[in-house]
Amino acid sequence: MLQLLHYIVVFVSGAVLMALEIAGSRVLAPHFGSSIFVWGSLISVVMAALSVGYYWGGWLSMREPSYAKLMLLLIIPGIVVFSLPFIYPAINEWIAMRDFGNRMNPLIACSALFLLPGVFMGTISPYVIRLAATQLHTVGSTAGTLYALSTCGSIFGTLLTAFYLIPVLGVSNIIHALGITLVCLSLLVVPLIRLQGVPLSRAVATTLFIFGLTGMFWAPLAWTKTLLQKDTFYHRIRIEEDNEARYMYFDRTLQSAMNLKDPTALRLIYSRYTSLGFTFRPDAKKMLVIGLGGGSIPKKIQKEFPHMEIDAVEIDPEVIKMAKDYFNIKENTLLRLHAQDGRLFMTRTRQQYDIILLDAYFTDAMPFHLTTKEFFELAQKKLTPNGIIVANLISAVTGPSGKIARAFVRTQRQVFPQTYVFAARRADNVSLDTIQNVIVIATREKQKLDIKEIVKRAGAIDKGLFPDPIQDIAIAYFDKPLPEDVPILTDDYAPTDNLLNP
Repeated sequence: MLQLLHYIVVFVSGAVLMALEIAGSRVLAPHFGSSIFVWGSLISVVMAALSVGYYWGGWLSMREPSYAKLMLLLIIPGIVVFSLPFIYPAINEWIAMRDFGNRMNPLIACSALFLLPGVFMGTISPYVIRLAATQLHTVGSTAGTLYALSTCGSIFGTLLTAFYLIPVLGVSNIIHALGITLVCLSLLVVPLIRLQGVPLSRAVATTLFIFGLTGMFWAPLAWTKTLLQKDTFYHRIRIEEDNEARYMYFDRTLQSAMNLKDPTALRLIYSRYTSLGFTFRPDAKKMLVIGLGGGSIPKKIQKEFPHMEIDAVEIDPEVIKMAKDYFNIKENTLLRLHAQDGRLFMTRTRQQYDIILLDAYFTDAMPFHLTTKEFFELAQKKLTPNGIIVANLISAVTGPSGKIARAFVRTQRQVFPQTYVFAARRADNVSLDTIQNVIVIATREKQKLDIKEIVKRAGAIDKGLFPDPIQDIAIAYFDKPLPEDVPILTDDYAPTDNLLNP
């Protein structure tokens, strides 16, 4: 029975730590995104915590080890973890406001939030090994068994949280539950403490006091304009509404907006620049949209070109459901919605398209496999002979913050001879060094289309698809050569995170 208790303690503590790491990615995402820097910070801090915890646990185990001390090693991180949802929004906000940089922001936040509980949980395995090892010649076997069980627990906690808990419970509830789990786990040790004759009154009183104090501040936040908040496998999605419009956010990024009085209007300015694809292919009959969001662009195109066939691909099935429920997008025989990765869909489809619109990039992260030379070679095969690609990037054009846009364009030019760059906020006298929506159009035409002709064609089509006034198109157009100070992106080498955050 004692051996089973040891197994349970190391298995569950291992599961809780990795579940906390997975949930931690969603704790950080609203303020720092979900880039490789966030994951690198999480992994590094957890590994550092384990290293310190293993050493400290071994040191403690040599100094009169007892089940009373084991109970405290479980209770303390349990209380800390349980309390995290009360403090992490304020800590993240403070760090984000002071802005220590795209690399340091998540590293500081991870250290502040997860280092301490991680250290305590790191002590559990070496401490339990010392309690479980009764004879010198069995120490190796005992250590191997318990560390194996701890690792199995970590695998279980990772899969359970990533595959099931996040979309079902929400991040705050998960973290509260992890803290309660550790405290309940400590209660399993109580009978063994009694056997050792150690008084429990002080530990129990302290635990109850801290939980009572914490409970005083546990009140759910109410946001009157928030219609929905949900964690999915890919994002923390928030839908909000004011008197004029409804908005969809992925983590900290505004993804889509819909006018309440005119649900098909293109409210976000960048979407009016993505419509420039129709100045190159006004005769388009088939269109592929990668990245749905609230579906503003497919919805508008469906209204203005009722015979257009549109395949809209969105990797997150929950986003498709929310677009239907909250943003009035309706699937039919001409507008087909697919829950799939965009590149995988392109690989499998036999369709060819006149326009492929890429709208799946974010401020802090870019799916690298949708930016590479191999991807554009695949896209070329899925285009009709005169087909084009329209891409919405979030980047500057010039300066350090424009590296990702320049790498994207340079890579496209390996496959498509002509590219056109439009800085959506340039019409408002915004610097080209400023991060904004940058629309890139790639064609296989031998001759470059003059900007005057593009503006003329846009004016002839109109229908509320383009910027108003129409001359903003010419102002937004960037007609100078882009510096080749960036790499060509390939499946083997695509440092998109470093280019986004130089």
